[in-house]
Amino acid sequence: MATSSSLRPATLAYRLRQGLGALRPTVPADRDAILATLPGPEAAAAFRALSPHDQAHLCRTFRALRENGVTDRDLLVAGLLHDLAKGGAPGVPGRVRLVDRVLRVLLRRLAPGALVRLARLPAPRWRAGLALAVHHPRLGAERAARLGVSEHACWLIAHHEAGAPPADPDLARLRAADRAAG
Repeated sequence: MATSSSLRPATLAYRLRQGLGALRPTVPADRDAILATLPGPEAAAAFRALSPHDQAHLCRTFRALRENGVTDRDLLVAGLLHDLAKGGAPGVPGRVRLVDRVLRVLLRRLAPGALVRLARLPAPRWRAGLALAVHHPRLGAERAARLGVSEHACWLIAHHEAGAPPADPDLARLRAADRAAG
């Protein structure tokens, strides 16, 4: 039997490091300097309202983009805000917690139909975090648009987890940076 990519030792080790890192996150010291890239104080406030884990991940994504020579502001903003809805969205109570992240990964692999059913919107509080984990690209793009983020950056946010390989070079760079940032 062939080993699926989600069961490879390297993938399992990556997910374990990712989960352990979420237990004791720290907000990067250069966060406020990085946030100067955002379109205004409302977007920066929305970023600061995210969990320390999400803030750290988004700053790592931003840095990965910069280290790869990205200077395009839309792409950098998308890197900073692509997980914006993990902190909550209008009409969806709560935020994405560690248990929601783990459950999403497990259900996607073991019971995708159950994931679709449990993540359905509108979601009651007990499954809101899982629903946000699944729908955060679209919900985050909608929120980013209300915060004055460009149409292109919102498109990148909305599609950063789309299933098909990206034809758009900016989307490919965002996905690569997101993966590199863990």
